Amino acid sequence: MPKRAHLIFLVLFVLIIVSGYLLADYYRGAPPEAMAHASYVGRETCVSCHQQQVDLFVGSHHDQAMDFATEESVLGDFDDRTIEHFGTTSRLFRDGDRFMINTEGPDGEMQDFEIKYTFGVEPLQQYMVELDRGRVQVLRVSWDTAAEKWFYLSPPDVKDKLNPTDPLHWTGVTQNWNVSCAECHSTNLKKNFDIASASWNTTWSEIDVSCEACHGPASLHNELASSMSPFWDRTHGMGLAKLKTDRNLDQIETCAPCHSRRTIVGTDYKPGCNYDDYHSLQLLNEPLYHADGQIRDEDYVHGSFLQSKMFHNGIKCSDCHDPHSLKLKHSGNNVCTSCHQHPSGKYDSESHHHHQPGTEGAMCVNCHMPTTTYMDVDARRDHSFRVPRPDLSVSLGTPNACTQCHLGLEPKESLPKREQFAQYLDWLSASETGDDDVEALLARIDKEMEAACAKWYPPESSPPKTSWYPELAQAQFNIRNQEPATELLGKLAKDVANPAIIRATAADLLSRHADPQAYETAIGLLDDRDVKVVVAAIGTLEIAMLEIQNRQMYSTTPGSVGSELQQFSSAIGNLLQHESPRVRFESARALASLAPTARNSALTAEQKRSFETSLEAYRQSLMVMSDTAGAHMQLGGLQERMGQLNQAADSYRTAIRLQPELTGPRSSLAYILENKVQSLQSQLQQSNSEAARNQIENLMAQITDLRKRDHELLGIDVERAAGLPGVHTLHYRYGMSSYLQKDLATAEKHLKIAAEMAPEQEGYLMGLATFYLQQKKLVEADRLIAKLLNMDPDHPGYLALKQQLDSLQ
Repeated sequence: MPKRAHLIFLVLFVLIIVSGYLLADYYRGAPPEAMAHASYVGRETCVSCHQQQVDLFVGSHHDQAMDFATEESVLGDFDDRTIEHFGTTSRLFRDGDRFMINTEGPDGEMQDFEIKYTFGVEPLQQYMVELDRGRVQVLRVSWDTAAEKWFYLSPPDVKDKLNPTDPLHWTGVTQNWNVSCAECHSTNLKKNFDIASASWNTTWSEIDVSCEACHGPASLHNELASSMSPFWDRTHGMGLAKLKTDRNLDQIETCAPCHSRRTIVGTDYKPGCNYDDYHSLQLLNEPLYHADGQIRDEDYVHGSFLQSKMFHNGIKCSDCHDPHSLKLKHSGNNVCTSCHQHPSGKYDSESHHHHQPGTEGAMCVNCHMPTTTYMDVDARRDHSFRVPRPDLSVSLGTPNACTQCHLGLEPKESLPKREQFAQYLDWLSASETGDDDVEALLARIDKEMEAACAKWYPPESSPPKTSWYPELAQAQFNIRNQEPATELLGKLAKDVANPAIIRATAADLLSRHADPQAYETAIGLLDDRDVKVVVAAIGTLEIAMLEIQNRQMYSTTPGSVGSELQQFSSAIGNLLQHESPRVRFESARALASLAPTARNSALTAEQKRSFETSLEAYRQSLMVMSDTAGAHMQLGGLQERMGQLNQAADSYRTAIRLQPELTGPRSSLAYILENKVQSLQSQLQQSNSEAARNQIENLMAQITDLRKRDHELLGIDVERAAGLPGVHTLHYRYGMSSYLQKDLATAEKHLKIAAEMAPEQEGYLMGLATFYLQQKKLVEADRLIAKLLNMDPDHPGYLALKQQLDSLQ
């Protein structure tokens, strides 16, 4: 063989061997389940390759989300300082290396507590104390890092001293770090709650929000990076959550679990998982949001951002914020104009904003991202990036950024109550609760702002405004005023051009309207591609099914509503094989509210098997929050609906044990015990058993004690809620409880309050009408029954009330 040919053959041979090796290496890869088994390895393993990112991270708010209390981490002044709050004087001091506070403890007595952890860094730093059973509590005495002073952080709408038994007290459940805060302030947190002992053994991989909180467990990544392979894994890529994809949602949903108001409904969420399968995002309902979706309470950004055109145009968090330092990438209006680079400074100019450059009115964010201050000092911006709409303020009462700013420009003599209100939201709340002076002032400024905007931005020369905000506001306005909203809600929910959170909110609000059009819309949404929309539609149909079952109790022709019930339950049953685990178990939860005969007739044999599997998944989702009484209340309710009364009783007892001051579980337990009494009484009629008689007496004594204690707790809650909006359910429950306690005057008072606060709630009117019938107050009963029949002339329950009224007249 010629030398040249030999050389070519040798090169080809080597290339074949190398190519074969590389091909085999590429296809070998990690097993499909490798990511699921990846473990947390800590930021120290990241430094060698990612020093620049780690340097940016150090000192960030994520880095200081939580820390041990040390000389370096504690910012507050513990040099024997005192702070007085509602008659209690707390003292902050040092005991050697320990940081201490002397304050009111869980028993109401003043005690010394050691500060174990710091919580956050700016604009306030909070401090945490370890109590019994592994629980860690967040103090309300906090440090203002800007003003460098101590302040007492009152709960929203509470301006009085908290009783140590109040869940809002710093030793109560709402300030419990394990329950409410821990998951989002540390990495790979495990609550490790033991139900039997009601104790926690909470652990974390890293005390703060570190690299793997966002990128996921990195053991596979480290393994791939240190291997001799020239490739990343063909299935798992770099072995981390895939945040840099063509979809902005992949990155956004990595931030969302901790930057949203949500309930956790799935276990073992890791970055890269589908957010909606593991979390139930709170929708844009009042009072969390204003009627048009602007922030009112803390929403942690995600719920606002999903509404925005920014989100729908592909913008993600890291377009504005550095993901490691968390700082804005630019300063001032450059944050916006770095993307909105229009000719001749179209937006960052006086011709657009009509304010002097360099002033607050010329700042993009002050118009399009107005702030609301929470926790007394923490001003957070609305991330829905909307155009100010003073015209909606005039017509629908929603807030607008123009009035918010111009309130501060009013002469002092026109604001006699300025000292009472720290921010715009306080003025709005005063107006809503009947302060005529404030209402008149806001109305005047709103009209002035409307006139200015009409002059500056005439419709004929301005781009069309976003439609879903005014439509959502109008729908909620109609609901509040008992006016038709079904058509408008259907339009919002079905238009796939609208943001999914708007559509889901509309689908949820359809539940307020018991009419065929609302149900037809909800059924049509069950095949939507967005989980939030589907789950909201399921919820609306569940309420419809409960209403139908309620009608069947009164109906003389059950078949007239049976076909409708079959239609709804069959439609939901088809979702038991849905690709989303969340949709599957939400469907099972809704179907569990049906009577067994109705459910069995609606489901196929395969669906029945899926129902049992999905119902178990729902039970497991409830136990994600097994350290809360509410989770066991919900579990008890499910068990009760499924006929598992003994298990339900145990769940209610667990709820009482975990949170003795909670209203609800005692009444639910009493109801189950009453059923047991009825069963024993039936036995007693057949056999005069002394044991059964003694058991009945014992159960009746328990029922009396349970209802009496629940009534006392309801009374405390009603007193605490005095003057607050949106507490009609509490008043209704207290009214019904007062009736059972034979306190008829109090019962009437609070049933009337509930009906007046929420006139659209037909159940309240029916309850009050029934009360009046029983008390022979026929004029009052006649008025309410007429109102109910005007709402729904064919409702068999209302017709039965009318028949009862006629028999008494």
